[in-house]
Amino acid sequence: MKDFLNYLKKLSGKVVILSHQNADVDAIASSIALKEAITTYNSRATVDIGVANGTSKVSKRIAEELGDNFIVNPNLDTDLVILLDTSTLRQLSPISENIKKASKIAVIDHHSPHEETRGIADFYIVEEFSSVAEVVYKLILEMEVPVGKKIGLALLLGIISDTGHLRYATSDTLKTIASILDSGIDFASAVELLETPKDKSQKIAQLKAAQRMKIIKMDGWIIVASHVGSFEASSASALVKLGADCAFVGSENNGKITLSVRASPDFQRSTGIHLGSDLMQGIGTSIGGGGGGHPGAAGAKGAGSVEEILEECIRQVSMLLKNGTKS
Repeated sequence: MKDFLNYLKKLSGKVVILSHQNADVDAIASSIALKEAITTYNSRATVDIGVANGTSKVSKRIAEELGDNFIVNPNLDTDLVILLDTSTLRQLSPISENIKKASKIAVIDHHSPHEETRGIADFYIVEEFSSVAEVVYKLILEMEVPVGKKIGLALLLGIISDTGHLRYATSDTLKTIASILDSGIDFASAVELLETPKDKSQKIAQLKAAQRMKIIKMDGWIIVASHVGSFEASSASALVKLGADCAFVGSENNGKITLSVRASPDFQRSTGIHLGSDLMQGIGTSIGGGGGGHPGAAGAKGAGSVEEILEECIRQVSMLLKNGTKS
């Protein structure tokens, strides 16, 4: 971190903060906070926010609320590219190959370390916090940049969003939130900004996921698998809310697979299974793509048959339960 800040302080040029496909609130809000901090830390640096192939609807709205914008598939022939909230290059399609055009590459992330991004990075700042906003907050403290209302609100939005409205927050997360709130940020206002009514297509996807799900009782746990046309992540979360301990939901479009998995807090605590590093990294590689994520929320992309891949997910989680369960 100190080497990165020393480089950043001397930089006189262009910086692009780049995050993954369909960038979520944590990625966009943290990018905005980091942009504000860098331009305060070094007024000679010019900073753009970029995303690979677009953002979620709520992320776009949050960027507008914070008074900032982003560039889809930006030019990466620049002095520094900061890969934010991105564990593998597969998440940067269709511009992943352009990363190498940058003079320097920094990785700032909170997922399990991945050798692919570690191998290309000049600076590698990865800590397994609940959100990338917490990593950015720690970096901002090292910069000694004041956490004003814009930075504070952006960080708070990222944390609330990526912890499932604090369901997956740690004691360190809550300490960070308390420190941010001391900057004069209103917690209730931040939560209100994140409240977005579900559209009909999302509701239908979640109902179809429930209708199609396969239920497996495994070592005292309820594991489910289902498939939808879209909204894999929210459908997996909905199945956990219905009562599943671990839910796999996949979609298949033109041979391309998107897979999401979610687990209940009890499943995470009791089994010790890390959905990102223990499951989705290997699954992503096996389907010719990439994967990763958090202990209780992860995903993968690749190619193949969604039914076969869901069966493989069930087989893998069965092996992990037999070999590494705490309970």
